[in-house]
Amino acid sequence: MQVFVYIFQGKYSGKTEFEYKNPEVGAVHKCLIFISQESEHEQYEFAEEEIMKYGFCEIENMMGNLLQVEALNTPAYKNFSGFYEEALNEGSCLVYYPNT
Repeated sequence: MQVFVYIFQGKYSGKTEFEYKNPEVGAVHKCLIFISQESEHEQYEFAEEEIMKYGFCEIENMMGNLLQVEALNTPAYKNFSGFYEEALNEGSCLVYYPNT
């Protein structure tokens, strides 16, 4: 199992399958989603389906990369280890950046 990280921008629709501190309905945010997948390649359609489960639509500018586990030991990426673990255990983990 690998964990891929997809970055995108999306609009929060309010229709979510998960309980989390969701953004305001209609708000547009930049987001990261960590997804556990068997493929060694990006799976954009699968990622989009998973993103929609978190209530985001109108997905734009999506890019994905395999998360290099060794990077989690570096100062720049050590804060992402919890998201990585959640993706492995739960299948995915979404992070949105609040608009300030």
